[in-house]
Amino acid sequence: MSNIKPQTALNLGRAIISLAIFCMLAAIAIAYFYDAYFSISEQTCAHLTVLISAAFFKLGYVVRLAAHHALGNYNAG
Repeated sequence: MSNIKPQTALNLGRAIISLAIFCMLAAIAIAYFYDAYFSISEQTCAHLTVLISAAFFKLGYVVRLAAHHALGNYNAG
């Protein structure tokens, strides 16, 4: 993160978290609430997307925390 400005990293972390949440909610809706409208392969893909989007959420959170640390905000959580 030495080549990226902390504010840019903070915005990137927030964007990753937002996109991950959106993808996770869409995948949960497909996999559980509207499953009758989708094929079994699409539902399988939605279940996998829930797992992958959770990993990206965690990645975005780590980027966000690292940016806060670089900005000197040690109380961010």
